[in-house]
Amino acid sequence: MITAENPIVSVIIVTYNSQDELAACLDSLERQSIACEVFVVDNASVDATPTIIQQFAARFSGVYPIFNEKNIGLAAANNQPLHRCRGDYVLILNPDTVLDPDTLLQLASYLDQRSEIGVVGPKFHFDDGSPHTSYHYNWSFWNILLWRTVPYVILRALYDRFARYPEAEVFFVSGACLMIRRQLFEALGGYDKNYFLCVEDAADLCLRARKKGYRTVFYPKARIIHITGRSREGINYFARVLNYNGCLYYLQKHYGAAPSAGIWMVLLSSSLIKAGFNWMLGLLVPSRHQFSTIYAVLVRDLLSGRLLRADLSQNIGQVIADDLVLRTKQ
Repeated sequence: MITAENPIVSVIIVTYNSQDELAACLDSLERQSIACEVFVVDNASVDATPTIIQQFAARFSGVYPIFNEKNIGLAAANNQPLHRCRGDYVLILNPDTVLDPDTLLQLASYLDQRSEIGVVGPKFHFDDGSPHTSYHYNWSFWNILLWRTVPYVILRALYDRFARYPEAEVFFVSGACLMIRRQLFEALGGYDKNYFLCVEDAADLCLRARKKGYRTVFYPKARIIHITGRSREGINYFARVLNYNGCLYYLQKHYGAAPSAGIWMVLLSSSLIKAGFNWMLGLLVPSRHQFSTIYAVLVRDLLSGRLLRADLSQNIGQVIADDLVLRTKQ
């Protein structure tokens, strides 16, 4: 249940144009069997999301809205309520999720009984009931090479097809739904704000928790529905830039210059090939020219060193401007 009285779990949800899924997510939190407070941080949505947040805040004293004047990124927004959280545990949650009624109880009880575990994540299902992977056993050079070069749809399908879901210690669990001890989250200073929107923010968090002596565990008895995430259509310049920047920053931070430089060369080579391939394909299918243009701009960004900047997420204005220009050409 959502309440301001003695919450066991502090839930943090970051929204951006999330009007279609947020209400179902919040409703599922109200159906939980243990007390939780909910901080909803909106990153300057331009749809009805702020109105939905205000409506839930009016209904429940345990819903605390935070409205940002601009999109400051997922990691930085997740950190905003950090020192206001009162629960023993913090749940980082995407708005495109729906929790089973006992999900919070399952996760919190698991941490209650195992003091050596700092982070735990549930099993994810698509809205049709089929499971999909939400954890990784490692996240270093070879993992990033695979995920940044093989088409996402193909790799996701292979992972989900052959994945197994035993309870296990893992390298990291998905940031779409992870529970962390509040004191540990505070000790870590929350997320590294230099990640704007990428998988590496959760990998970084779990790696830093490990360095403090805590384990990360995938716990399949706890379950959520993840409404999106099945596929990605087309090529999104904004997301691609942030993914490239996130993985380069992560490798530089944790593994050094050589792995980061190696991935930079792979990204540059693959972007050049994809730009040329889509340009030639565009001679037959004109719509493919827009993909060629996007990859050409990514090549420019890689060569300029822009995507190697650790503070890119804090200076995102030019990326947004470039994205708008590319969208007008589509």
